[in-house]
Amino acid sequence: MRRKRYALMAIAVILGFSLVTILSSLAFGVLETVKIKASRYFSGHIALVSFTGRVYGITNPDEIITKLKENKFPLKAIGKRSVYYGGETAKIFFNGNSILQRRPIGMDFEAEREMFKNLFFLEGSYDSMLGDKGKGGILVSRTVAETLGARVGDDVIVYMVTTERQHNTAVMIVRGIFNETSIFGYTSYMRIDDLNMLYGKKEDAITDIALYGKEGANIEKLAERIRKALGKSFPVFPRIYNNSDFGHTRSLRVEDETIAVVPIDAQLSEIKDILNAFLIGIYFVLVIFIFIVMIGILNTYRVLVHERTREIGTMRAMGMQKGEIKLLFLIEAAALSLISSFIGLLLGFIILNAIVSFADLSSFSAA
Repeated sequence: MRRKRYALMAIAVILGFSLVTILSSLAFGVLETVKIKASRYFSGHIALVSFTGRVYGITNPDEIITKLKENKFPLKAIGKRSVYYGGETAKIFFNGNSILQRRPIGMDFEAEREMFKNLFFLEGSYDSMLGDKGKGGILVSRTVAETLGARVGDDVIVYMVTTERQHNTAVMIVRGIFNETSIFGYTSYMRIDDLNMLYGKKEDAITDIALYGKEGANIEKLAERIRKALGKSFPVFPRIYNNSDFGHTRSLRVEDETIAVVPIDAQLSEIKDILNAFLIGIYFVLVIFIFIVMIGILNTYRVLVHERTREIGTMRAMGMQKGEIKLLFLIEAAALSLISSFIGLLLGFIILNAIVSFADLSSFSAA
């Protein structure tokens, strides 16, 4: 009977730690997946964006990059980008079908190659855009390819509205189809000069500089260090904490070109708020569950101690003090808790790996 009670206590602790491991890991895993995708979509872990009035454009990107390198910030990669900020007017046409593109991106494929190595391609490859062979090419998402019925090698028509509000189109070759079906799937990647030609801008015009921090770098603190360093040589906006701050910054009509330093957490503030609320709910449920388990363990242990009255009496008769007997029971309880907790964590990781193996978390619409 005593063994059954010990087994029940162990099972309760194992289940509690397994649930904590699984639910918290899934929540943090989804957030990390979102950050990886968002870093490709929002110009790196830290985006440098310049405005003059409400017009996007960095006229001196090389000077800014030189200043960043002089300060030896912990950056893994720096890439120039030309992003289409023409509103929801860009489209891709093929075979009588069309699909809206929220954010067509012109990029330096060589500079950001390392950052895109984990982007899974269903057809084609990232390397097909390197060098001169990428001229006139475009990378589209699975969402775009399935909607249009397009495959690698097909000629698609890309439509944009230029800065002068004229309609412009170009025929581009699909070089790769990457596996993206989420909210970040409504984008496409092409060379900077190809996008600028469609956008009606100079061939080498830049709107963003994408900065990727090294592993373990605190992106929020790094962004503020970069903002202060650049502020010594260039006009910069105040610190941006969230998406609302960024929206307010974009609405300002500054006369001189001013740099906005936008960390990825600011871009994802709304998604983070949702996930944090989800985590709070999870932890609240888990705290209640653990409290119930603790009450159950306490009552069970009281019964166990009562059943071992004779054993305690024998130990007292052998000369053991009350404190020694209490310590013995505490050690027993601690050993049971530690072993059960370890098994619970191990079981949680096993179940978590099974979930990740059979469920594609990256396909969640929020990710």
